[in-house]
Amino acid sequence: MSVAAYRPFAFLATALAWTWAFWSVPALTGLEPWSGKGRWLIYLGGVGPLLAGLWFQHRHSAGRGLRDLWQRLVQPGRAPLWLWAATLLLIPALSLLAHGLLMLGGGTGPTLALPGATWPAALGYAAFIFLLGPLPEEIGWRGYGLDALLVRHDPVVASIILGAAWGAWHLPLLAMDGYYDDFGGPPVLWLFLWSILMKTLIMTWGYLASDRSLLLMVVFHFMINAAGEVLPRSAEVETVFQFLLTAVALAAALHLRSNWHAARR
Repeated sequence: MSVAAYRPFAFLATALAWTWAFWSVPALTGLEPWSGKGRWLIYLGGVGPLLAGLWFQHRHSAGRGLRDLWQRLVQPGRAPLWLWAATLLLIPALSLLAHGLLMLGGGTGPTLALPGATWPAALGYAAFIFLLGPLPEEIGWRGYGLDALLVRHDPVVASIILGAAWGAWHLPLLAMDGYYDDFGGPPVLWLFLWSILMKTLIMTWGYLASDRSLLLMVVFHFMINAAGEVLPRSAEVETVFQFLLTAVALAAALHLRSNWHAARR
């Protein structure tokens, strides 16, 4: 593939511009985001990373690049079983550990919150959050964006750039009245952005350890969203969770930097 054809910052700018063009309407006008026109603006804005990723991947390597994206999206065998286990269990385990640490000090235990009144409703909700975020986003963020950044930057720097863009991409959502009402309320801005940066470092480590598996990234992204719905975290639990997440992310960053230096020797 042609290295010179990668344009990571043009990709990031395009993804953000597309999304913000749609999401700025409910953010600035007060239009209800989950009904009528507002819902379609949310959906149209959400495909920004997907469309930008596909466009820039095609410009980079045409059909060969798109086939590479597809193969990385549908081949579970690219990642070893232990990495799949970590992908499925890490975020729920950190949530339970945060609850457990607070219970040692007299706090209450975790509460299981199944979205929807029935299992079919819960599965439908799971499909909704899978299609709303993880699948279209990861084709762009990791499918094209991370690869493009890694050409010129080490994995830690690439993760910081991508994490900053990923966080900025969400900003119009935080300005919308009612967007987060069904997701436990709006997050604290600085903690939300920090959490995205830490998750990006962890995901870069998993991405490189899995032969660039997009499927692994989609599932991990889904687990981030699903765990927050099924195991709600109070403000106190969230604080402990973020400390634990940061510790894991720093370990991932050290491993990434060590491997990068070793590969350059």
